[in-house]
Amino acid sequence: MIKFIVKESLRGIRKKPLSFFLSTFAFGLCLLIILIFFLLTYNLFLSLKVAYDKIEIYAFLDEKVSFPSIKDKISLIDGVEEVKYISKEEALKILKEELKEEASFLEALDRNPLPPSLRIRISPKAKQVSEIKKIEDKLKLIPGIKDVWAGEELISKLIKVLNNIIYIDIGILIIVAISVIFIIFQNIEQSLFNRQREIEIMQLVGAKDYFIKAPFYLEGILEGILGGIFSFIILFIIYRIMSLSITAINFPTSILLIFAIFMGASLGGIGANLALNRILK
Repeated sequence: MIKFIVKESLRGIRKKPLSFFLSTFAFGLCLLIILIFFLLTYNLFLSLKVAYDKIEIYAFLDEKVSFPSIKDKISLIDGVEEVKYISKEEALKILKEELKEEASFLEALDRNPLPPSLRIRISPKAKQVSEIKKIEDKLKLIPGIKDVWAGEELISKLIKVLNNIIYIDIGILIIVAISVIFIIFQNIEQSLFNRQREIEIMQLVGAKDYFIKAPFYLEGILEGILGGIFSFIILFIIYRIMSLSITAINFPTSILLIFAIFMGASLGGIGANLALNRILK
């Protein structure tokens, strides 16, 4: 039975190869839009994760304060894992390393303008904007600490951007999904009309509905899978071109390929189902 279904499905494709491949091409281009936004969202998630992993609180000290005198107080704050002291000299050295070629102006300074500071590592459970703010407020109450910085505003903005991108993703997914389902629907509907006489004969001799419908489902799913593979190949080519100038893009090959094939097969099956339910009642 499976052999018959596959044979009938391929026969239907051979009857209208141009129509099949044109709709597959259009399907793939639509699916490419989904993959592009999926890749963008994936990279934003990675960027946010890196930002979260690097979250540390910097406390800038009065030059007269003694590190041991405040270390124990800071360690008692809930969410603090480690406190590291950075001297004025070490802070200047780190700044020079970060500035590299642009650090030459520091040589003209009469004195080191940087204050001693503390690099405070916090626990994963405390790496939330609200929790970071609580730790900052407690640090500011400790005598000898002049200022505190953690960059939670930047994290908050990243989260907002990511949420907006996700909403856009959902909207595009819905619009594009409707488009590709319509493409499959049109193609399967044409196949049904072209083979209407054969279908009527099969119904007259008592063929079961699933036996009649299966080749068309397979055709829709196959078109979706081919469209998914096509969209993945185009996206990979775009990625390779962009990676020549932008090296920070992460391209999860396996995830994107599986996602493209799954989306293609699912939407292809849905489009075929809608056409079959409309024509074969």
